[in-house]
Amino acid sequence: MAQIPGGGVSVRYGVARWDGEQWLIEDNGNLLSAMWLDPIQPLQGGQIAYLLVTDDYGQSSALVLGGYTKQPRPSTGSILAVGVVDIVVAGEDGVTYTTSRYLGAAADYTVGDDVYITWDAAQPTILGQVSEITVTPDAPISQPTQPTRGTAHLIATASDTYNHNGWGAWAGSTGGREKVYSGTQSGTTVTGSWFYGPWGTSLAGLTIHEVRFRIPARLPGVGTSGPVTIHLYAHTSQSRPGGDVTRVAGPFAVNLPAGYDPNVHTLNPALPPGWVVLPADFHAAFPQGGGVSISGGGYVGLNGRLDDAQSGQTDIDWSTT
Repeated sequence: MAQIPGGGVSVRYGVARWDGEQWLIEDNGNLLSAMWLDPIQPLQGGQIAYLLVTDDYGQSSALVLGGYTKQPRPSTGSILAVGVVDIVVAGEDGVTYTTSRYLGAAADYTVGDDVYITWDAAQPTILGQVSEITVTPDAPISQPTQPTRGTAHLIATASDTYNHNGWGAWAGSTGGREKVYSGTQSGTTVTGSWFYGPWGTSLAGLTIHEVRFRIPARLPGVGTSGPVTIHLYAHTSQSRPGGDVTRVAGPFAVNLPAGYDPNVHTLNPALPPGWVVLPADFHAAFPQGGGVSISGGGYVGLNGRLDDAQSGQTDIDWSTT
């Protein structure tokens, strides 16, 4: 720092954002190019800390130091359940995690095994068994008569709009911006979808109790300026298929007010602004790798994941019994 006369160095915080071509920093709505320490494995919408360096001529550059959390992630834990693909582990921090990433086969692990855990892109990987671990603070002892519960946070890995010309060919969904439209405009019917890759499959074999979905902001100047009703569905695709998605549950109607803003407007009085509870018949789609679609209803456009990292975020409460 002393080698930068007239300039300065400050530590700042933002989120990682993939824009379809490169990783950027989003800080207070601004997208910044940066250098990244190697290796860093960013997560879309994940929190990151970075150095903003300003030289004597007012030029600035950014260096991403890595992700950050309010509390460090555990390096050890104990196996609570072993499925065909997924393993549920209680970290030494007392928090329960589900992962399909581990060395060896799932059959190599049994309930009660103490294991090492490593992390990348906010995802746990089990490295193998250890003979003894020191737990600080003490993790609660799992009671077999009580279900182990948790909440999975699915962040959209893609969002897009489909019409007869394919994906991303409609209005602001072009150019990789991944905005989401639905309804009929000028004789053309469009549908939109959010995709979560394979992450939902970690819920296979678990009991799903509630699914909450965050609806992003309406795009100004699209469709009616007044209230509009949208129809949500569950679909079966991990990523964009060759044609439109296959919808297997729904419709679930949601009324969006004029100028709807997910940071302001409450859609369910029991939830924070922007969130709704999806019907129970949506539950089965997520452990199979499915996602959420919007189809029919009034013509409307919504922010995609590249303009809102929480666009289509789905929080799923689960238990092992």
